[in-house]
Amino acid sequence: MHLRQRYQAGCRSLRHWLMVNERHGSLVRACTGEGVVLADRHYPEDDWRDPLSGGQAYYHCHRPGEEHGHLHLFMPAEPGADLTHLLAIGLDPRGLPLSLFTVNRWVANDAWLPAQLSCHLLERFSLAASEADRHTSGWLEQLLRFYAPTIQSLLLERDRTLEDREGSLEQALEDRDLEIPSQLTVDWGADLDSVQQQWKSHVEQLRSGAVAPSGRDGAVRAGLCRG
Repeated sequence: MHLRQRYQAGCRSLRHWLMVNERHGSLVRACTGEGVVLADRHYPEDDWRDPLSGGQAYYHCHRPGEEHGHLHLFMPAEPGADLTHLLAIGLDPRGLPLSLFTVNRWVANDAWLPAQLSCHLLERFSLAASEADRHTSGWLEQLLRFYAPTIQSLLLERDRTLEDREGSLEQALEDRDLEIPSQLTVDWGADLDSVQQQWKSHVEQLRSGAVAPSGRDGAVRAGLCRG
């Protein structure tokens, strides 16, 4: 993914997140509603389901620590196919992302796919046609784009972890001692700042002629965080 695309995805994800907070108080409230949040329950109860993309997601909480809960994301490889678990996103009580992680097949009871195919599904993931708040779905889609290189690495690490287990891949996928094959702590705010600074530096180099303009980047001469 080009720097400009990451930068734009980061700006859009932040705008959606701010709108969610304005409307619901927090991203967690947008996922769970106003009542008491119960451990292990799906929010919403029947999940968010997008009939156009096939994307499906739910929020729940059961892990101790700083995390309040996490979102599980699923997609079918093709219409009518069983769901594949793609990724989970840990959130703190304010709805700020804390971690990205994968789960083993026995955890989600899903139609497991290797990293490359899972990445292709993530590129098509959407909840825009589901009953999710449009800014919640917008935040999620743009966050996935912003972290696309990181997520690809995470899925590849998952596959390597499974390959390193004793026995066959099938045995590794059902290994009850392996629940989370890969996990990464993220600092979304710091990552947004980092990409913005990289983009700002790139734009300044374009303005000074230090970098030869190419494609749309050559037309970018004005402020940050524009669509």
